[in-house]
Amino acid sequence: MTTALFDAIVIGSGFGGAVAACRLAQAGLRVCILERGQRYPMGSFPRNLADRERWLCSEHTSGLIDAKPLRTEMIALQASGYGGGSLLYNNVQMRAPHSAFASGWPAGWDRDALDPYYDLVGYMLDVRPISAAHPQGLPPRTRAMAKAAAALGRQDQYFLPNLAVDFSAPGVTHKNKFGVDQQGCTHCGECFVGCNVHAKNTLDLNYLALAERAGAIVKVGAQVTRIHPMGQKRDPGYWVTYLAQGSTDGLQQLGARYVFLCAGSINSTELLLRCRDVHGSLRPQSPRLGHGYSANGDFLSLVFRAQEPLHPSQGPCITSAVVFDQSHAARPTWFLLEDGGASAEISRRGQILDPQQARIGNGSGFALWLDVLRDLGIQLAASPPSAHTDHSAVLLLMGQDSSDGQLSLEEGTGLLKLSWHSDRNLGLYNMQTRLAQDFAQALGGELVLNPLWQTLHQPITIHNLGGCNMADSPERGVTDSMGEIFGHPGLFVLDGARLPRAVGANPSHTIAATAERSIEALIRRFTGNPTWQAPERGAATRIVEPLDRVQIPVGGCADPRHNLIGAQFRETMRGHLDRNFANETDYVASALRGKHAGMTCEFTLEIFAPDLDSFLIERDHTALASGSVTVPGITPPDGATVTAGVFNLFVQSDAENARKMLYALPFYGADGSPYLLDGWKDIRDHGRLDVWESTTTLYTTLRRGHSRSGDALAIGTLHIDLAGVLHLLSTLQISGTQSPVDKNLAITRIGSAFFGTLWNVYIRPRLTPSLAMGSQTQKA
Repeated sequence: MTTALFDAIVIGSGFGGAVAACRLAQAGLRVCILERGQRYPMGSFPRNLADRERWLCSEHTSGLIDAKPLRTEMIALQASGYGGGSLLYNNVQMRAPHSAFASGWPAGWDRDALDPYYDLVGYMLDVRPISAAHPQGLPPRTRAMAKAAAALGRQDQYFLPNLAVDFSAPGVTHKNKFGVDQQGCTHCGECFVGCNVHAKNTLDLNYLALAERAGAIVKVGAQVTRIHPMGQKRDPGYWVTYLAQGSTDGLQQLGARYVFLCAGSINSTELLLRCRDVHGSLRPQSPRLGHGYSANGDFLSLVFRAQEPLHPSQGPCITSAVVFDQSHAARPTWFLLEDGGASAEISRRGQILDPQQARIGNGSGFALWLDVLRDLGIQLAASPPSAHTDHSAVLLLMGQDSSDGQLSLEEGTGLLKLSWHSDRNLGLYNMQTRLAQDFAQALGGELVLNPLWQTLHQPITIHNLGGCNMADSPERGVTDSMGEIFGHPGLFVLDGARLPRAVGANPSHTIAATAERSIEALIRRFTGNPTWQAPERGAATRIVEPLDRVQIPVGGCADPRHNLIGAQFRETMRGHLDRNFANETDYVASALRGKHAGMTCEFTLEIFAPDLDSFLIERDHTALASGSVTVPGITPPDGATVTAGVFNLFVQSDAENARKMLYALPFYGADGSPYLLDGWKDIRDHGRLDVWESTTTLYTTLRRGHSRSGDALAIGTLHIDLAGVLHLLSTLQISGTQSPVDKNLAITRIGSAFFGTLWNVYIRPRLTPSLAMGSQTQKA
């Protein structure tokens, strides 16, 4: 193990780390930057989809994309490389709205306090909106979105955001203001897979270039595994242990008086959790560590078959935005809808998500998503260009979500897990869906939601925030207002992990601005120079924020035109399980043994279909299930919380006239380990018209882990009696409308779908022979 000493070590090179490293080096400190990813010189970003090791980041590879499934709650996408998230983000540099600072922030933090630092970041990243004066003009989808906004009466909320893009002569190499080679934007739509002409003003072309020029040492391929105090009272500091990828030396160690954790919200939080809970090297820490996670309200949707060509591969990936602001309503709602482009290759392959293309496999849930990923990858032969490609686009939405997720480590496995309450954010997600439907219709196309949301109600986010929230006390957060971790002097968090709530807007600008403000104060403290400021501060003039020019109607924006009607009900089922089963399909006998042994099982669920149309039409009939599961000896006495359960109504079974109701209820037991209550109702005619028995009996397996392939720990049956069914019916509620007519129509549609399926399963097959015989008699 090798060691070296620095004044400061910066872990990560994204929007927090790049700012910290640059300013510390400019202030004369000896700085080392540790980055787990690789450098990407001009022209070096991967393009061959088959080259998985260059695309996907793992424990053993330093690919560009880190896709982290946070168990059943969320899919989080992160970048890995020198420059962090700037390598793959879509260039938007937008200030947080004033409403984002209404609560949760330490004293003295608001939009006005941050504005000078927003200006500084804007100067460093050379931000400006796309312009019709660009040699290639405004992209077609930019113009189409403006036209759609006007058609919807939202032209006053439509704007062109500031972008960190070089809009000089396309493809012509020149020196930027910091003496680094770049080329002008060629409108190729490849922003989110890495810009090979360096037209994106990524952090390696400005902040990090200045840091290295000022003497900072950079180590790429360095995966940090542990931080621990040096233990020297007179000269405190920290050792940082890391694994150098590709090195035969194994673990290496560096020391510094100050350590800045800037590895991204999830990674920074996970590292601190492991240092506290696994290594025991950073104790004590605030009990709030891991709390306050936010996905920044990210919600993904796509538009297919728009009336006019949108040409998704022309222009930067995001060029325009529409703000939806009801921040002063009884239930405050604030979010953005932004146009999204993609490279020609990704746009073409993305056509498999078009429901009219009918090219997705027949699987359900995870199987469906795997079909999508398989087709997007190189395993299928490249499909020929399609005229439909030019008529599609992405709609990216983000907003101010509940910001109340919790990151922690699983007992036993040590894997990172997230507790996220999708049900608490359904109001936001539903409003986002409604506005996206409005725009899809105004564009003359059809809206398709993220397949994971449709099949599993699992969001995807690229804007991870929180987990190490800054606050005025350790009872409320992990760091103080300048990012120093409570109880650990000299150890700081300066990335998105410390933002105390969702900002709603694209967060990179706010992450960088908060880092600029904090590092300025910290350098003044470190150096004893009370007037130190960034050398570029004097050149940073006031930059106009286009979001500030948006006009919000008195009382807030109008509701979307589309009315998303949903339905929900409460269901309780009880029964018995048996651990000593011999056959995993022997449910009934196992339930009897479990009853004699006294092993009970019970759940109470709120089952919610936020979009009744999709719920009734989609083949998987997926709804969100949340509530509690109680299994004595497995869960706490008062039960375990279910936040990301899935309920499927009448999916196809193994026979033409048979259906299943499926329940997948993930939870964590009293021991902290993951479990899954996996149940199904067998809806078929067993020869005795057993409709009641079939619809009220749940064949149940308790599994280890959150997958249906997990080991079975106990099996049995759960039941709902007549009183329970009557109570279920009494809890049926229709959301999204106040009209009694619409509510009655929704209930009628639910009843027709339910009893119509039972008719087709139990009655129609019995009538078919008679109907056929009568037809033959008439012919005779």
